[in-house]
Amino acid sequence: MAAEMSSLGAAMEFVRKGALEANLQNGPLNELDLLVEEAVANVCRHAYPDKPGIMTVTYSIPVPGALSVEIADQGIEFNPLSAKPPDLTLDLEHRPIGGLGIFLLKTLATSLTYRREAGWNHLTFRFSANS
Repeated sequence: MAAEMSSLGAAMEFVRKGALEANLQNGPLNELDLLVEEAVANVCRHAYPDKPGIMTVTYSIPVPGALSVEIADQGIEFNPLSAKPPDLTLDLEHRPIGGLGIFLLKTLATSLTYRREAGWNHLTFRFSANS
């Protein structure tokens, strides 16, 4: 799909379908939505600064009650796992913009991995009802 914010609704709907298949309908799906929104928004805002781009959103069900989601793009190489965590002790007016989305991914996901392969960034997170 196009790496633009207008694709967010379709990405979230697709992942919600996976959540239902994984029997996560009683889980904290608002948190899952937030994870997808943050990951997709980061690709849309930062991966392709000079040209339009694409991204893929896939999911798998590694075990019942868990969902693995991968968001991939061919944009600028960026490993979110190496990003410095935000300083949450600072007042909002003194805190730099950015970093909270990655912090949320690291906090809410059961696991989070990144790899760069054949020119693609692959961000994969696992989510379960017990996340």
